Amino acid sequence: MELSIADIKQRVGAAYDFDVEEKVEGLEFKGERIEFVAPLRVSGRVENLGKKLYGVTGVIHAIIEDRCYRCLAKTQVNLKIDFNFKFSESPEKYREEEDEVFPIEEDTIKLETPVINEIILNLPSKVLCSPDCRGFCPDCGADLNSGECSCNETKIDPRLRVLQKLLDTSND
Repeated sequence: MELSIADIKQRVGAAYDFDVEEKVEGLEFKGERIEFVAPLRVSGRVENLGKKLYGVTGVIHAIIEDRCYRCLAKTQVNLKIDFNFKFSESPEKYREEEDEVFPIEEDTIKLETPVINEIILNLPSKVLCSPDCRGFCPDCGADLNSGECSCNETKIDPRLRVLQKLLDTSND
């Protein structure tokens, strides 16, 4: 994922729009493998901001495959992430700024590293296959999305069983 600055290098304020699509291998995050289901699409605008600084703004579109937090079913997640990156031929000048400034190599902006970083920062903490996912039964492990399990639903705290016996005798 590379963008050339050769055409806008000489004029401050010069800019152009871009739309790139690239197949990206999966990545490891928190011990889990995250796979990209479709090519990664990045669209936006590159602008010469002056003083050898270039701004790249746009949107990242990605479809990843992850596991549901409750039932572990494979689930596709659509990500749409707005971004604003800065690049410079001499990024060391901008170390004091709050925003990270990425290097430009041979009049080429390489987007892959900042884009992947942005995706990782925007991954959902818990993915659900559907909002009403019921997950697994905590006792027998049955998938409650497939149907009910045969477990006794009335759970009584063992410390309170004596009180249950009192209720049972008072009902007789």
